[in-house]
Amino acid sequence: MRALSVMALLWGVSAAAQSAPTQFTVVLTTKPLVGAAQDTVVASVVDAGILGQVSTVPMTLRIVDDAGAVLAAVTGTVSATVPLRVSVTAPSSGGVRAQLVLPPGAGKLSAGVLVIEREGHGEPPPPSTRTICEIPQTVSRDPTTGTSDPVTLWACKVEVVP
Repeated sequence: MRALSVMALLWGVSAAAQSAPTQFTVVLTTKPLVGAAQDTVVASVVDAGILGQVSTVPMTLRIVDDAGAVLAAVTGTVSATVPLRVSVTAPSSGGVRAQLVLPPGAGKLSAGVLVIEREGHGEPPPPSTRTICEIPQTVSRDPTTGTSDPVTLWACKVEVVP
């Protein structure tokens, strides 16, 4: 009996000596969405599923520009029935992103959905393009004499820059 109680005591001490798990701030960011200046931009997050008891999860939802500057932010809780939304007027045609910040120990979303929408008030700018020209050296043949002469041809194409 004495050996069992000492063993239990040692297990308790070793469990207490282990460090607590490190908690991280989780940041999720969407891909950029471009459009026209003065577009209405709306970011929203909702918990679309329930894997257990209903709970709310605290978080911060932001809209950021290409440089990472925060254009709008809101802090609140999200549940399956209550989404979190923020909106702003886009200052330029540049890209904007939705960014979700979950603080340490915030809890878990069952099936979180992060969305950014941009409603235009004009046509978005055309995609960036570049012109690529090649000058391949080719040889032409005279069908009657069979002699060949070098010929320079220009071959140009326009590509969309990713």
